[in-house]
Amino acid sequence: MTDPAPAYFAIRNDLADQLLEQSHQLAGVPEPDRGDVLNAALDAVPEVRRLLLPYTALFADGDSAASRLAFSCLSAAATFPHARREQIADLGALSTILFGVDDIADNVAGDWTDRDIVALFRRLSDVLTGAPIDDAGTPSVQGPAREAMREAMHAWQTWCARLRAYDGADAYLPDLARQLELTGEATARERVWATGGEPWPGYEEYLPNAAVTFLYHTWWLAALAICGQDTAGAWRSAAAVTDLGASCLRLANDVRTFQRERSEGKPNAVLIHERAGLSTEAAVERVSAHIRELNAEFAAEIGRLPAELAWVADGQYRCVAFSGGWYMARDTHAYTVRDLAADADAHRH
Repeated sequence: MTDPAPAYFAIRNDLADQLLEQSHQLAGVPEPDRGDVLNAALDAVPEVRRLLLPYTALFADGDSAASRLAFSCLSAAATFPHARREQIADLGALSTILFGVDDIADNVAGDWTDRDIVALFRRLSDVLTGAPIDDAGTPSVQGPAREAMREAMHAWQTWCARLRAYDGADAYLPDLARQLELTGEATARERVWATGGEPWPGYEEYLPNAAVTFLYHTWWLAALAICGQDTAGAWRSAAAVTDLGASCLRLANDVRTFQRERSEGKPNAVLIHERAGLSTEAAVERVSAHIRELNAEFAAEIGRLPAELAWVADGQYRCVAFSGGWYMARDTHAYTVRDLAADADAHRH
């Protein structure tokens, strides 16, 4: 597989490293679980690689700095360290595909309009529930960009067939289809802000929209279908927890990526505070303080979940702890399967 945009993935946020008290990249994984998490992630990699191997236009090889395959498997294993191999692989594949879709939305793989993005997410929603892919419906873009879009859709179709094979999936498909459409609308709104179609939003308007585009809600709906022992009301019972988890990680991601997004002209929590008159250092501290507040609310809301959703509470806590700690250390790309294998080996010794 090939790198979709090597220059994009070479960008590092050196300024964030200077302003943050850096974390160990596995700081969010409890020490006793780290070996199991690393090994489970590494064990899932071949299955994810096999699933994505036919789709070379968008998904970089697992040993490329542009690949998110290793991180995707690691985050799934960190969230559900005791899940079966195929469950971790399917959740890792989902994250990798969603990274690719996000690259399309960010113009890393092609140049798309906000209408194209709404159409893309509607097609994802349709394919989820079994509709065939209509290649004729691909936006009128030619060359590598069109191929990236086509292959993203076919990778998604393959993954959706795997999702529907899980016993509990049918109960979640309508909510997941609707969430994809909401994400498309929110992503298109970000595109309009980024391209100057509308003025940038204030912080209070930005965060609820950005929490949706982070795709945490989408991932967790799939996780409930794949890992859930019981489908009765889990999504609605966990709604407040999911909203808070999405906000925590969106802001942590914004702190990690603001330098790149400054060059793209894309709204970001840190940059919005800068535009309001804060220095970069003060803006990072303001966002970091809000993350701490949200993390406390998140922990309190987890404590309110009913006993039958203890597995959701544990998974969401692990998910936010892992990714929040990771973003304090590094970005999601430039972590290869080779790096993952080296980390697993080092932990064993």
